[in-house]
Amino acid sequence: MPALTTVFPTPFGSLEIGGDLPPALTAEIGLNHNGSPELAKELVHAAAVSGATFVKFQKRSPADLAVAAFLDAPFAKCPALGRTQREVRQRLELSLADYVSLRRYAESLGLVFCASAFDLPSLRFLLEAGVGVVKVASHSVTNGPLLRAVAATGLPVVCSLGGATETERDAAVASLRGNPLVLLHCVSSYPTPDGLMRLDTIPYLRERYGLPVGLSSHEDGIEFSVAATVLGAAVIERHLTLDRAMAGLDHGISLTPPEFAAMARSVRRLHKGRGLATGVLPEERAAKDAYHVAVCSRQAIAKGAVLTADMLACKQPLTDPARFFTGLEEGLVVGRRALADIPADTPIRREEVG
Repeated sequence: MPALTTVFPTPFGSLEIGGDLPPALTAEIGLNHNGSPELAKELVHAAAVSGATFVKFQKRSPADLAVAAFLDAPFAKCPALGRTQREVRQRLELSLADYVSLRRYAESLGLVFCASAFDLPSLRFLLEAGVGVVKVASHSVTNGPLLRAVAATGLPVVCSLGGATETERDAAVASLRGNPLVLLHCVSSYPTPDGLMRLDTIPYLRERYGLPVGLSSHEDGIEFSVAATVLGAAVIERHLTLDRAMAGLDHGISLTPPEFAAMARSVRRLHKGRGLATGVLPEERAAKDAYHVAVCSRQAIAKGAVLTADMLACKQPLTDPARFFTGLEEGLVVGRRALADIPADTPIRREEVG
């Protein structure tokens, strides 16, 4: 299949994603700002200096996302931020003015600002904030009305496919295919055990949908994220925190800025190692000529003699396959006649036999 790319319009011009390009890296701040615009700004700066391409937030309107009984049930995951989902979710929301300010700050640092909209009012909020790239989270991949509304924006979309059946994936991709679109393989298990990473899903999805595919990972460490590079991941998305010990929903499954930067370096190094070796590289020529073998004379051979296998030996150096027979061509030499006297223990020139 040819290299698959998509182009996202950004404030900095067209951003091509996929194909033979290095993966774009997304620093998922999500809710790790803990409701603080100041902490959010620190995280945006950390994303920029750590090598990110995108910086991403999450926007929810809790009452529009979940039923009251779910929101008001006891929520033990993060007691420092609230006793119920409603309390926690409301505390973690930023204002429209915060989003506009953060977007402008991110763009001043050369980052593409994007966010996940988890419900229709949140999508309208992001559009008002001037967000130019919309993320569809794995949790939203079966939300038909939201998918249709995202598609109607015409904006570039990144869509995670965690926790979805094949039929659900097909339907989500069909809904969004009219937009510039990148898909992300994701496993909705936090943190994701090594044995569930299923990285081979990346080329599978690329082949199935004919779209660039990346990885949204919640692994422990960076190894699987880096490995996704050699599978052709177009985007690699990881959560970012200043401190994994901080109270909050996702800090524990996040990378610190030094870890994100280490991932960025490794991803870009491994990307340089991609490609197919289909012939002799110019950089291999010296080693090939010195250490591959040529067909040589085992003994002095008189002009006119018919060459037999016991007169020949394959020895280094080959020197030049255009001038000398390689060891694979010994059979082409046996049975032919020497057209000149050939000294012992020397490579046989192509013009010396006929």
